[in-house]
Amino acid sequence: DRVVVPFILSCGNCRECVRQKPTICEQQQQPGFTMPGSFAEFVYIPRAERNVTVLPPNVSFVEAAALGCRFTTAYRAVNQQGAASSSNSGSDRG
Repeated sequence: DRVVVPFILSCGNCRECVRQKPTICEQQQQPGFTMPGSFAEFVYIPRAERNVTVLPPNVSFVEAAALGCRFTTAYRAVNQQGAASSSNSGSDRG
């Protein structure tokens, strides 16, 4: 299977994971930083049931790579703060 792995591997058990905030997991691991990985053809991913997602056939590796940290950072910001409305986004400034 073609799979993708998030930049931050979460534990699923800490306070932040229980609060559905795996990107700030208190026991996080990061392939290539806190453990071996990232540039290998095969790597061991702890807690694969929560940290590995099968890549759909219609999504290329290039497209999947673009969704990484950039997407999850933006998603978390919007999810935590809410989408900005035109009244508070600065779009009404002359």
